[in-house]
Amino acid sequence: MTSEPTVEQIAAGEFVRVDGTALREQMARIFVALRVSEDHAATTADILVASDLRGVDTHGVVTGLRYMEQIETGLIDPTVTPHVVRESLGSAVVSNEGGLGVVGAHLAMRTAIEKARVTGIGHAGIVDGRHIGMVGYYPLMAVGQDMIGMAVTNANRSVRPARGADPRFGTNPIAFAAPAGEERPFVLDMATSTVASGKVRRAHALGLPIPRGWAVDGNGQPLETPPGARDTSWALTPIGESADGEGVNYKGYGLAVMVDILAGVLAGGGSSVDLDYGSNMAWFMAIDIGKMRPIEGFKADMDRLIRYFAETRPSDPSRPVILPGDPEADAFEYRSKVGVPLHRDTLATLRTRAQTLGTPLLV
Repeated sequence: MTSEPTVEQIAAGEFVRVDGTALREQMARIFVALRVSEDHAATTADILVASDLRGVDTHGVVTGLRYMEQIETGLIDPTVTPHVVRESLGSAVVSNEGGLGVVGAHLAMRTAIEKARVTGIGHAGIVDGRHIGMVGYYPLMAVGQDMIGMAVTNANRSVRPARGADPRFGTNPIAFAAPAGEERPFVLDMATSTVASGKVRRAHALGLPIPRGWAVDGNGQPLETPPGARDTSWALTPIGESADGEGVNYKGYGLAVMVDILAGVLAGGGSSVDLDYGSNMAWFMAIDIGKMRPIEGFKADMDRLIRYFAETRPSDPSRPVILPGDPEADAFEYRSKVGVPLHRDTLATLRTRAQTLGTPLLV
C-alpha cells in the first residue's frame, strides 16, 4: 500500500483529497466521452477508483489515464464487447476483442462465479487480454457472493529469474480472497516480484529513490535510482532473491511461472515467451463454499482463524500483528471518509482531459 501523504504535503497542495464517488463519476464520464459504453465505463471507473480507495495508488487514476492514452492512440478499442468464445459446464475462455482489459476481466470473473453456482468450482481464462488493474478486485467479487475467489495475471518481461541477468517474466500477481463472518474478508493481493513495477514508475515520476533490492541493472547490480522506461537494461527481482544475488531461492520465480501457466498456457493466450507490451493474459476461479458446507460454519471458522493470527503477541508492542489485506482495508475505510489523495499533477491531467473532451469537472 502507498502511505498517506503527510499533513505538510496536503497543506502545500502537493496532494489533493478527492471524494471517491465524485472521482468514480468523473472517470466514467471521461471514458464515455472516449466512446466506451456507459456500462463498460462504469465498470472501468469502479475498478480503478477501488484501487485508489484501497491505497493501491499505482493501479488507480494514474492507470486510468494510461488507458485513456491507449484508447486515443488506438492500442485499445473502446467500442468492442468481450465475450465467451468457448465453455464447458465449469470453465470458460473469454476473448477481450482488443478492448479494455478490466472489462474483459470483469466478464471472466462473473462467468467463473456463474459456473461455480452450478458445479461448485468455476474458472475462466482470457486469451487476448490487456492490463486488468488491481488483481485483488476480482476475488472480492466472489467474496460478495459468499464464494472464495482467485485471480492471476501475467505480463511482458520485467523480472529476472533466479540467477538470471535478463528479464524473462512479468510481475505476475496472485490475488486470493475468502469471506468471513464478523471479521473482514481475508484478502491476499501480491506481485511475485519483490515490488510491483508501478511502484518503480511512481518513484521515478516523483523523483524518489527506490530501496536496494527492488531492481537491478543489466549486470545484476542493485539500482537505487528508478529507471524512467521499461526496457531490457534492468530488471525487477523476484520474491526471495536479494539484490546482490546472495540467498537466491526459487519461491517468487516459481510462483511467477505458475501464474504464467494458469494465465497464459492453460487457455492458450500466451505466456512470457509471447507477450508484447500491454498484453496481459489472466485466469479467474470461484469456489462456491455452500456446495462444500454451510456458509455460516465456514464464516465462523474464518473468524476464529483470523483472530488466531491477529491476537499473536507482537514482537514490538507498538506494532500489532496484521493480516494480508488489512492495510488496504484500513485505507478503504479512511479514504472513503476523507477522500482519495491525488497528486496535483495527476489531478491536473485528469481535469485537462475532462475539459478537452467536454465533460463536466466533478473533482
